Amino acid sequence: MPPQAPQAQATARSPFAGCLILILALLMLVFLIGFSAWMPFRQAAEIEKFTQPSPTPLPVEAIEGNEPKVNALVERMETFRSGLEGDAAQPARLELSAEDLNLAIAAFQPVEQLRSSFRIREITKDALIIDICYKLNGRPRLAKDGEDGPVTSDPRYLIGTIKGHPELMRRELILKVDALEVPGATVPQGFLDHFSTLRIFEAHLKHPVLGPAMAAMTRVGLEDGKMVLSRIPGEAPPDVISEEQFRQGGSRIVKYLGIGACVFLAFAATMVFIGVRKQRRAEKLGQTSPDGDGA
Repeated sequence: MPPQAPQAQATARSPFAGCLILILALLMLVFLIGFSAWMPFRQAAEIEKFTQPSPTPLPVEAIEGNEPKVNALVERMETFRSGLEGDAAQPARLELSAEDLNLAIAAFQPVEQLRSSFRIREITKDALIIDICYKLNGRPRLAKDGEDGPVTSDPRYLIGTIKGHPELMRRELILKVDALEVPGATVPQGFLDHFSTLRIFEAHLKHPVLGPAMAAMTRVGLEDGKMVLSRIPGEAPPDVISEEQFRQGGSRIVKYLGIGACVFLAFAATMVFIGVRKQRRAEKLGQTSPDGDGA
């Protein structure tokens, strides 16, 4: 009777294991693509719970009729800038009231994106109290004729009040959000984490005037009714926020996708390892099996 080893060897070398690995890998890939496509819709659904479909523009300080105040503000800011450029052994200080900040938003180009969306209501010793009408991206949809790109979204508007304080990051003045209040709604902690740091001047780090001025400041703080920018001789600029903390707020999606990718790679590696072991076992079985009975 002929030996059965060749049949066993052929079975062990069948393409079923390789096809199974490929099918499972494709299923995992489809899952990751589907998950990444589903997340924006899930986020949009959560954002819709505490935002509005249309804006409520905030009043912008009038420039006409306030020219003397604007000119005085420009003069004070220029004096402060000159002090920052001068002898580092000399202190420099600039005090800004809520009215000053609102005038700056209305008058100066670097902060024009805040017009109708940010208005300083009050400055206490603990917080800047700011009314906001902040534009966010809404639910994704296919673009209509005349709109850019294949996919776009209708805006949503975050209308409420934030309490925050200014901080200095390396060469940058930022706004740290301590609390966000939206009338009639509760803001999820995940969004608060993402919204916790507003880098208003990020685009102006290389600005020929603002960039060097922010880099020269060593302290920023609040007093009753005033935000104070200063350079203290001998004091190094603080590194308040690390890059890791900066990324933390918006890293949830990346984290989930990373976990999914790791699971996929681990699974694929395991299946490949099992397939290689089976193939080697089959080859070993084929080498040790006799070619025939009749010797």
